[in-house]
Amino acid sequence: METVLILALCYLAIGAAFFAHPASPAVPNDFHWRSQIGVFRGSLPEVLAWPVTLWRFGRSCCGRD
Repeated sequence: METVLILALCYLAIGAAFFAHPASPAVPNDFHWRSQIGVFRGSLPEVLAWPVTLWRFGRSCCGRD
């Protein structure tokens, strides 16, 4: 059970590292702790489905749509 929890946390950490960032262009207020919920809500689908999002991004960069 401990291994499953560790793998789930690693999965979320990788997704957060890739996609849990404010939309561009970022403003200084994006990084205030009170406005982080908006960033969290906006990027949650990409964080949870990061392999699919990364695959789609790779396909769009190579021009294979």
